[in-house]
Amino acid sequence: MSPSTPTDDEDMAYRVAALPLEYGETRVNQLFTSGYNRYVVDGEDQPEDLVNDIERFGTAAFKEQVRADAAEEPFVDEPGTLAVLATLSAICVKEHPKFEHASPRNIQVLYDIRELYINNLASLIRAHGDGSLQQDIADVLYSKEPGEDGPHPGRVCTGITEMPELGDGLSLEIPMAAASRKCLVREDEASAGSNDGEEILTRVKDNKLYVPVGDFDSKYRDYAERAFKKLLRVQEDGLSDDQLTWLTTNESAITERIERFLETGHHERIWRNWDRGERTIRVLRQALGDAPDDVAQKGEFHTAKELYRAVAAYDAEDDWESSVTDWISSPSSLAKTLADHESHSAVTIDRDGRVNTYRIGRAGTGAEQIEVREIKDLFELPCMANMEKRLHEKKPVRKDLYNFARMVMWLPQYQDSSLDEIVTDLKDVFSRWPWYDEQETEYQVRYEFSNTIDGDTPLPMNCDNDDLQRYCIGQDQCPYSIWGSLPFPDEMYEQVEEGSAGPTEQF
Repeated sequence: MSPSTPTDDEDMAYRVAALPLEYGETRVNQLFTSGYNRYVVDGEDQPEDLVNDIERFGTAAFKEQVRADAAEEPFVDEPGTLAVLATLSAICVKEHPKFEHASPRNIQVLYDIRELYINNLASLIRAHGDGSLQQDIADVLYSKEPGEDGPHPGRVCTGITEMPELGDGLSLEIPMAAASRKCLVREDEASAGSNDGEEILTRVKDNKLYVPVGDFDSKYRDYAERAFKKLLRVQEDGLSDDQLTWLTTNESAITERIERFLETGHHERIWRNWDRGERTIRVLRQALGDAPDDVAQKGEFHTAKELYRAVAAYDAEDDWESSVTDWISSPSSLAKTLADHESHSAVTIDRDGRVNTYRIGRAGTGAEQIEVREIKDLFELPCMANMEKRLHEKKPVRKDLYNFARMVMWLPQYQDSSLDEIVTDLKDVFSRWPWYDEQETEYQVRYEFSNTIDGDTPLPMNCDNDDLQRYCIGQDQCPYSIWGSLPFPDEMYEQVEEGSAGPTEQF
C-alpha cells in the first residue's frame, strides 16, 4: 500500500501545512496540488475562480480586522487552498514594478499576507481533529537534540490537558525523559536565561513537565513565519515563466490596491518601518530637483524662504504630493516641519548664522552630485579615478569588478535594460585597459550579475567599505560620496535608510 500524500489524505495535508520545514519539496508541492485541485471541476481547470480567490485573499490581507478575525474564524477553509492563495498573492506583490529592486523584508504587504496566512492556519489547526496535530507540532517545537542513541523514541508531547496549578488554561504534557530546555518557560520570555528571578511557569508533576499552551502558541508563530518563507520559495521555484506571466497579467486587484496607496501617499501601508516624515522629505527632494539653479539646489544649504519658493513652484504629480505642498503654507511652517524631522538622515540644519539654513540631501550627506550620462562618468569619483589608473597596470581583483558592476546595475538608465545591453556597455569601458579579453570579461561580468543575496540585488559598496580604502583619498578630503553623489533610484536609498534604522525582521 502506497503511503498517503497531502493530495489524497486530509490529515497529511494538515500536517505538511502545519510543519513544512520537516518535509521536502515533493510533499510541499503535493500540498499545493491539493489546493489547486479545488479549481478543477469535472476535469476542467477554472483559472478565473483561482484568480478571483487570489485577489480576494491578497486584498483582504490589507485589512487589519480581517487578519485578526482569521485567528478565530478561518478566512480560507482548507490548508492546501490556503497555502496556494497566500503564496500566489505574495508572488503578485513581489512582481509589482515598484518592488523590482526592493528587498522582500522591506515590503509591508508581504508581512500582512503572511499574518493572514498564519492566523488562518492557526484557526484551521485548532479546529482539526482530536488534538493529535497539536501534539505533532509540539514534538517539533520542544524536542531535544538527539543523543548518542538517536532521537527520543516516543512522543515528546504525550497529551494536552488542564493543569489546575496553572489556572484554567491548557498545558502540554511532556515526559522528563523527552524534555528539552525549550520546555522551561518563564513569566517574561524576553528575560529567559538572563534573570533567574523571573517566575518559572512550567510545572513538574509525576516526572512530567507541564508547559502553558500560550508558550506553544508563541513558539509556533515563530515557526510558521519561517515555514511561510519556505512555502513561498517552493511555489516560486515551481512556477514556469509562462505561468508567472499568466498570473501577473490576469491579476489586477492587488496591484491596483498597491498603486492606490502609493498615489495617495499611504506609504506606511506598503513599506515596513516607514518614517512618516519621509513623504515631506521626498517632496522637498523633488521640488529641489525641479527648481532652477538660481532658486535652490539639492545638497546645498538654503533658508526656509528659499526652500519654500521651490516648493511653491513645484508641480506635484500625485494627490499625496499635493497634500504635502498644500500643508506647507509658508516659510515658517516649512521651517517647523524640518525642525520636527531633524532626525531624518537627509536633513541637516545649520543654526550658526543669523538665520537658520537647511540642507536636503541623501542619507544626511552634503555630497556634490554627479550627472552620469554614460558609465565613464563614474570616474569623476576620486576613488574610481584611482581604480581606473590601477587597472591600466594590473587586472582587477574580484571586489573591484564586483563593485563596478553593482554601481552600473543601479544606475537609472540601466533599470529597464537587458543584461546583454549592460554587458555590451561594460565591455566597451573595460576595453580601454590592456588586460582586456572580450570573452573572459563577458563571463566575469555575467557571473557578477548572477550573484544575489537571497534573491535581492546587493547594494553598491559605500565609502566605508574596506575594499575601497585602497583608492579612497580620505572621506574628510573628498567632496563626493558613492551613495550621496550618484543618481541611484529611490528604491536603493529606501533600502539604505531602512537598513540603517537597525535590525530588521527577516522575511
